[in-house]
Amino acid sequence: MTKSLKCLYTAVMLFAAFVVVGGKFPAVGRLFLPKEPTAYILGDQYRMCDLDRFREEIPAGKPSAAATLEEADVLTLGDSFFNSALASDIFANELGRRLGGKVHNLATKEFFEPQSYPLSYLQHIGYRGDRKRILVLETVERSALERSGTYNGAGAAAGNELDALAFKVLKNNDVEYFFKHNVMVGPLESRLKNFRFKYLNIVDKSIGAYSLNPNMLFYQRDVEFSRVKKTDAVVVAAARDIAKLSATLKERYNIDLVYMVIPDKYSVYRGLVKGAPSYDRFIPRLCSRLTEFGVKNIDVYTLYERYNRPGIPPLYFASDTHYTAHGKAVLAEATANMLRSTLPARGDGMSTIASSGEGGR
Repeated sequence: MTKSLKCLYTAVMLFAAFVVVGGKFPAVGRLFLPKEPTAYILGDQYRMCDLDRFREEIPAGKPSAAATLEEADVLTLGDSFFNSALASDIFANELGRRLGGKVHNLATKEFFEPQSYPLSYLQHIGYRGDRKRILVLETVERSALERSGTYNGAGAAAGNELDALAFKVLKNNDVEYFFKHNVMVGPLESRLKNFRFKYLNIVDKSIGAYSLNPNMLFYQRDVEFSRVKKTDAVVVAAARDIAKLSATLKERYNIDLVYMVIPDKYSVYRGLVKGAPSYDRFIPRLCSRLTEFGVKNIDVYTLYERYNRPGIPPLYFASDTHYTAHGKAVLAEATANMLRSTLPARGDGMSTIASSGEGGR
């Protein structure tokens, strides 16, 4: 090998090591990424594709002080929809204000995906069912079938830590993001992406579809999930797993479950995409089965369809996978309406929120 080739090989290996370290160790990576703004947040889908046309400055929310577990009668547990504060407070606090009561969000960074392993997580924190509480459990639609199969898992804390380690080591989203956005490659990558979109209509692989009127990006995983065939047998099996979870929570922890699946943005706004197939009504079908099995639930898709009208503020950000402050407020108000008459001191009467947006159907 010639000296020049050796130098090139060494440079490539050093850069590869730089990318891996920067991606896997955020404290190091942040030193080589553009400084994040503090007054606003750029949407997660915009950060995936870097297309200037879809740039959207989302106000950074300031979560208020959360209720403690001990003082709350209502608990929430979910993914980033429940934990994000884009242009608003987190869902638990928005719900608490509407209920006029204390709502505690069970989110934690110390346990890998507690929303996928609620029973294991409650065991891990030593939860005591000393009084009746309500748990509002949420999942995004694209993960609903996968999570329904893990809800009743009895994975120990040690196993959970191994899952978290495997996710960190084997998943390379963080490395890919750092490679594309570090101060050396990022500016060139951004210009190239905008050129390809403007002249060739090519977008990043993470974007499954998009609309130009109005501007809106759709996540590839959402589009892929919409294509998955969800037979009645699949829906029934998922509902049975959730019903089993509901029964276990009641028996073991004195918790009443309220379950919701938040639609993927593509499910609600697919009409903006030319040639998109009609919705398979996965969420309403699942909610119907859950009601048959006695599981209290909220049909968020049907609720959101009432607000998917011209002249009404959008329910989702154009450049982000999450709901807007309006979309969150609609869901928080509907959830509060459902729970007001069902808190422990007021009896029991929850059922599915139907297309009217009110409790019961």
